[in-house]
Amino acid sequence: MKLTVNFDALHFAVEQMGAANVDFEIDLFVKDINPIAAMLESGIELGKDIQLDEINSDFGVLSAKGQQLMLYIPDQGSSLYEVVQYGWGTEKGKKVHVAECATLESMRNEGRFVRYDVISRTDGKFPVFGYHSSAEQNYEAELRVCKNCLKVLNYKGYSSSGWSNKKQVFDNFNFKTFFETYSSHFNSLPGGDSSYTSGSYPDNWAAISAQVKHEHNNSCQQCGVNLESLRRLLHVHHINGIKTDNRPENLRSLCADCHKKQPRHEQLYVKHQDILAINSIRQSQSKFNVHNYDDLFKYADTALEGLLKRCEQNRIAIGEIGISLSCNGVAVSLDIAWPRAKVAVLIDISKMDTVQEQGWTVFTVNRALVFFNKFQQAVR
Repeated sequence: MKLTVNFDALHFAVEQMGAANVDFEIDLFVKDINPIAAMLESGIELGKDIQLDEINSDFGVLSAKGQQLMLYIPDQGSSLYEVVQYGWGTEKGKKVHVAECATLESMRNEGRFVRYDVISRTDGKFPVFGYHSSAEQNYEAELRVCKNCLKVLNYKGYSSSGWSNKKQVFDNFNFKTFFETYSSHFNSLPGGDSSYTSGSYPDNWAAISAQVKHEHNNSCQQCGVNLESLRRLLHVHHINGIKTDNRPENLRSLCADCHKKQPRHEQLYVKHQDILAINSIRQSQSKFNVHNYDDLFKYADTALEGLLKRCEQNRIAIGEIGISLSCNGVAVSLDIAWPRAKVAVLIDISKMDTVQEQGWTVFTVNRALVFFNKFQQAVR
């Protein structure tokens, strides 16, 4: 529903005070109602509250009805007390699965999925139980991520790097950061709103942010893209993270993509189509300055990170982002493409057939990783 408000009286009062009127926008997003999201926060039982065929692994990462999720075994057996006491510091706890990995495939073949619970909680703590003196004991414990999942996703270069980096990725794994990395595949982030929310901003934040955007010509101070045509995708960032500190030196005008990539912004959800729109505008304004993979990571959707790190390791030519194809008069944006080879990688798989009809070879991120040799041959 669109509401139209007449601000003529307000503008007149501002002019009478000798001040300049500043254009501003108030962006409100209605979060999609997802009936499974609330249930997943506390955990549900596989085979009872949700069925195996409802869990989708097309993206590599696990999901159900557009909601990112994890699988884990709550029964910690005789290791319960050690898991509860030492949590992340012990290897004895059952691992948490975030992707369709070799372990889950084995469980699927053996029909052992009945042991799993499904959850989307992101604080790293999971409801667990065990038995002591024939009595069931229930606790919450920190559990570690499955290494096979990190491998199949090549998360942060896990499978394409040496032992030292593997250990660092595993030891420093954070569920919130992980969910944010692959957020483009999903309708929202677990445990948070599906849009950038006001939080504890002051009452006059709309006017403050509008002024900052105006002073910087509705452009991102980091990548330089001008979003005059799509101002809702231009945010104002607090450098020190304190939303009440609105000194000019603490505020930066950033596009939504640059904003979500700032430190401590794991819960800032940006829709996949909005990232594509920003990259399309960047491309049209010649804002890409990509000479190597480090440059590419600055602009590419974070859901592509594992694939791009694999490409970097194998010295594959750098792909292009911001490319759009005209398909039957409709522009279709590609997440990353190698135009000379007519190869594209798409996050939104609903567009695959349309792009393939134009003579392109199309991969999902997951298929490009699983069948990397085939992908590599197509690109080269």
